[in-house]
Amino acid sequence: MRIKMGTSVPKMGTTVHLDADQAAYRKAIADTLRRELGPTHQAIKTVMRWTGASERTAKYWLSGERGPSGEHLIRLAQHSDAVLITILTMAERLSEKPRHRCAGCPARDLVLQNLGQEWKLSEGF
Repeated sequence: MRIKMGTSVPKMGTTVHLDADQAAYRKAIADTLRRELGPTHQAIKTVMRWTGASERTAKYWLSGERGPSGEHLIRLAQHSDAVLITILTMAERLSEKPRHRCAGCPARDLVLQNLGQEWKLSEGF
C-alpha cells in the first residue's frame, strides 16, 4: 500500500535572524529622517519625491522596519546632509580613531569641512 504524502510543503532551510548591525542601521536612518523631516505625512511625501520609492516603502524606512539600500540610499544622501553624515559615522569614516586608513589625509579634512563641523557626531551611532 502506498503512503499518502499530502499537499503540504515541508519546512526546510535556515531561519534568518536579523543581525544587530542591520537593526542599528535601520534605526539610525529612521531616526535621522524623522529628526530632519518630522513625523508628519509630509515627511513620507518628501522621501518619496527624493528617492522615487513608493509610499509603503517610505513608511517602512521612517518607521525603522526596513532600511533603504543601494540607489535609494544614495538618493537620500544626495538630498539630506543628515543622512550622509549618519552613513559616514556608521562606516566610521568620521571618527578620529586610527582605524581610518588615511586619518590625516587632506581629502578627509575637506570632507569634514564641507559637511559642516557643527553637526553633532556624538548621537551614538
